[in-house]
Amino acid sequence: MEHTFYRRLLSAVCAIALAFTAVCPAVAAAPEDTTGTPQTLTVSEVQEMQQTDAAVTALTDSAAYAGMSEEERQAAALAQLDVLAAQGLVEKDSIYVDAENGMVSFAYRCGALGGILLTDTESEADAALPGPELEDAPALLAAENGTVGNAVIYYAFDNGVNSNRYPYYSYMKDYWNGFGLDTHLDMMVTVSDLKRMADYDLAILSAHGAYYTYEYGWLWKKQATAPILLLLEKSDFWNDLRYGMDLLSHRVIKVNGCYAVTGDFFRNAYRGGRLNGTIVLSETCEFYGRSGHVDTALSDGLLSGGAAAVAGFVNNVYSVYSRSMLWATVNRLIEGETLQQAIDYSLEVYGENDIVWYLNQNTGRRPHPAASYPIIQGDGTARLTAPGTATNSAAEQRTPAAA
Repeated sequence: MEHTFYRRLLSAVCAIALAFTAVCPAVAAAPEDTTGTPQTLTVSEVQEMQQTDAAVTALTDSAAYAGMSEEERQAAALAQLDVLAAQGLVEKDSIYVDAENGMVSFAYRCGALGGILLTDTESEADAALPGPELEDAPALLAAENGTVGNAVIYYAFDNGVNSNRYPYYSYMKDYWNGFGLDTHLDMMVTVSDLKRMADYDLAILSAHGAYYTYEYGWLWKKQATAPILLLLEKSDFWNDLRYGMDLLSHRVIKVNGCYAVTGDFFRNAYRGGRLNGTIVLSETCEFYGRSGHVDTALSDGLLSGGAAAVAGFVNNVYSVYSRSMLWATVNRLIEGETLQQAIDYSLEVYGENDIVWYLNQNTGRRPHPAASYPIIQGDGTARLTAPGTATNSAAEQRTPAAA
């Protein structure tokens, strides 16, 4: 009798728990599982995404698309997505036109997110205006006592060493190496590469940026628009499988058939503070959103992952201005200045924003509508590793020197 009573009691408790789970699944699930999305992509789902990407890139990489106006591109993108939706490859209700930010977003049938850019990313030819470019830095003393740390330049502006931009970054790498900052130039930036930023004291994001509109939440869907970092790593079958969890959780998005990362990507990749004091400098357009809508999603993800400080630009930034600011800022960091001091110096040299810099070039051309200016989040007193001390390694932990 006693055993029967306990079995009945246990059955009643289990029934109540199951009923509670059915009514309140978000409470019953672990925080990571509240999205209700699967944790891996199946082979058939990847094949469907690849079929979709082939159709998208056939459009976006075509000469016809390159010659279209933004309105014509929007119509062509919607027509292509309608065909894909009819084939069951794209969720019809997910197609969203964000004309203000030049993007059509959509969801693959598996739930991963994609997008089609309606605008062109800035080319170096458009931005190569005359002006101060890699002028001699002030006397650099740090190298006298050995290395000042290590750095990586994640170069994702274009695909090759024949670009107009590449010589500047190659020169900066060699110059900084000569003054004690061991600098690596990553010319083929992948999603996986961005998970290794903790290996460096200084990480530089030299890439294009965009805004992406997405839905979030589980029981009650909400919509938001946030900046993303565009890579040139093309989607393929094996990469989709490898990045499956990031794609399904919307930490990685595919735009024009290439991967892009969100702030949540960095938050997840470096959870537990694994960045351990890395300083991050970004040249990405709209890294901090735009005037009237400053958005800290990307920097928040990096800071939550343990970055000491993050600096980037509001609005679309002229590439020559951002590169000149980067040049002067890193040179001053090598000398031992804090990040705030280094950026303040750079602003004195190149102007408080990129329109001030642009007008000083006396080109007679009209500047872009909104000025771009830098923002620092985190510890503005962060410095590179002091001369003669150890840099990042798998066996060592480091703390940035005090101001």
